[in-house]
Amino acid sequence: MKQERIGFIGLGLMGREMAGHIVRNGYPLSVMAHRNRSPLEALCAEGAREVSSAAEMASNSDIVFICVKTSEQVSDIITGADGLLAGAHEGLMIVDCSTAHPESTERLAETLAPQGVTLVDAPLARTPREAKEGRLNVMLGGDATAVARITPVIKSFAENVFHVGKVGSAHKLKLINNFLSLGAAALVSEAATMAAGMGLPQEKLLEICSQGGANSAMLAPVMEWVLQEECTKLQFSLGNAEKDMRYLAETLYTYRLTANMLPPLCEFLTLARSDLGEDSFVPQAYDSSMQRNGIKPNRGKH
Repeated sequence: MKQERIGFIGLGLMGREMAGHIVRNGYPLSVMAHRNRSPLEALCAEGAREVSSAAEMASNSDIVFICVKTSEQVSDIITGADGLLAGAHEGLMIVDCSTAHPESTERLAETLAPQGVTLVDAPLARTPREAKEGRLNVMLGGDATAVARITPVIKSFAENVFHVGKVGSAHKLKLINNFLSLGAAALVSEAATMAAGMGLPQEKLLEICSQGGANSAMLAPVMEWVLQEECTKLQFSLGNAEKDMRYLAETLYTYRLTANMLPPLCEFLTLARSDLGEDSFVPQAYDSSMQRNGIKPNRGKH
């Protein structure tokens, strides 16, 4: 069987690790530079090949992965001047690992199909730590044939692969997944603020909540920041979090659905981003909650 030639665009915290696993698993890999060349140079030292444009990458690849921040970036990479579509060939597959707007994904798939190009949405769950370990969770939206073709490559960097349904469905489910996780993180931030405001020991909040129904995957990562001012367990930016919830709100509007909990979560994230900057991580939203309540952090004196 012919070995798939892989292209990878978006060598950020997640993409750099994912691409590294792909090339170390023996796939021919093409990469291209953005502002920071160090990830690209590290991958080239492992055997990857640099290309100068998305069009060149498309013409020399069978499967191209995209891992960037926004749907606007994805669209520009695919349809912009010298984009993937400009170098596309029959049978090319594009795998979007970004957390993107589902409607944009569906429109791009319709644009690409007449050119013989298949788009699969493949958003990620877990963090850069699991990306480095090759233990990401990946949701896939596409037909069974496309999913079967790309799954061996994805298993280079993923522990679990879930076929959700048709194209666009994985991006929808990822937004709902993020609603649950970000909502839990916001609740922990405000609960820790309540404890501080009432003069209660925050380490006891963690101890008690971790042993009962209040426990969640977000409890320890947020409390790591609350108690230690360290953020090693959840390095997900407030800018991305706010963007994802905006995409979800717009998707709900399309489906004429209402959600009582989403608007306050969006407001919480918007205020935290305004206070701390878009590159701050979600657990650091605790600091915004404390500031807005006029409470100074008291780490190390619980």
